[in-house]
Amino acid sequence: MSNLTALQLIRQRRFGPLLVSQSLGAFNDNVFKYSLIILITYSGLQLQGIPREVLVPVAATIFTLPLFLFSAIAGQIADRYPHAQVLKTAKLAEIFLMIIAAIGFVLNSGLILFITLFLMGAQSAVFAPAKQAALPHYLNRKELVPGNAMISGTLFLSILTGSLMGTLMVLRPSGPETIAITLVVLAILGWLFMRMLPAKPAAEPGLKLNWNIFSGTWHTLANLFSEPRTMRPLIGVAWFWTASAASVTVLPLLVSDVLYMDATVTSVFMVIFTVGAALGSLGCAAATRHKDILWLSIIGAALLSIFAADVFFASAGRTAVPLGGVSDFFADKRNWRLLFDFFAMSVFSGVFVVPLQAMSQHRAPEKTRARILAGGAVMNAAGASAGQLALIGVTRSDIPLASAYVGIALISLLFATFMLYRRIKNTW
Repeated sequence: MSNLTALQLIRQRRFGPLLVSQSLGAFNDNVFKYSLIILITYSGLQLQGIPREVLVPVAATIFTLPLFLFSAIAGQIADRYPHAQVLKTAKLAEIFLMIIAAIGFVLNSGLILFITLFLMGAQSAVFAPAKQAALPHYLNRKELVPGNAMISGTLFLSILTGSLMGTLMVLRPSGPETIAITLVVLAILGWLFMRMLPAKPAAEPGLKLNWNIFSGTWHTLANLFSEPRTMRPLIGVAWFWTASAASVTVLPLLVSDVLYMDATVTSVFMVIFTVGAALGSLGCAAATRHKDILWLSIIGAALLSIFAADVFFASAGRTAVPLGGVSDFFADKRNWRLLFDFFAMSVFSGVFVVPLQAMSQHRAPEKTRARILAGGAVMNAAGASAGQLALIGVTRSDIPLASAYVGIALISLLFATFMLYRRIKNTW
């Protein structure tokens, strides 16, 4: 990817409005989610008396559950109707959801916030397949890698800034009110930008929609399994989101209960993690030069495995003390190694996922593209939910919290081996 190509795409209506609107939505999602996690972890926000160490992964699962339930229907909708129409409707719905979220933050209501979290997952389930299917509709094959790199890079930066605002603002005086106003204003801006996206014909306007969640999901997965060349990279994308979800979900608890640091240190890790992922994504796109270069994903998965495993060793041997702040964190030289592990892990996760995203998009047949990519979204959600539920088991047992990163390391190494084997056999 050349810088010129990326800048040209940003300036064009067929891509720029989608990029900006997606970035604003991702920012809002992470402001909401991290504000909620910080309120649970440090401010005692409760739901039905569930312990906080369980409630954090439960919150993450509540967000991903609708992605699993509704992605199949969303994929059908994205094939049945023009992508721009689906995306604009999803962004309009976001405005109303953020109004409800604003009420929840002002009232400090766990019930309202958790209901909104579920509805946000449903809105994301509709948005994601339409966005993924729209990219090869609006971009040619040579533009897919730079386009995905820009989408992923700005997504990670939106995650960074959104998580930072949620982490640092929500506990301050008038913090919930500031969060509430921000969510509503940016949702409106995202909808206005999305309205600029030009219309394109629907992929299959005569498609009859199957509204049954279970049979619809079954047929969506069957469509995916019938396209093994598309399924293989989507399995890799699903693992990326599973590992990312597990990593960021356990992070506030790792900082609080293993490193004995406060919420400001969580924000330091989020800066390192998301900047690294953005750099990895953009750097990967520059290296691919419009080709499906599987070796980048192989290297990314292998190195991700190494640095994820070292998170476990670098965080071991800590002694319980009163929660420290940023200055205390940096005064301990062991933490510099831990920060480098997180940075390297995030860089190579970005290198791992971008080529796989582009492969899956251009390999999927046009008429069924949204449904096949929705099958990938179902796998993403199922994997993320499984990872988050596994974290509940970790938090309720005597297993160290940092062992979650050992699991990430082992599965990443297995997938790197699988890709290498397929590459040698020329069957990827």
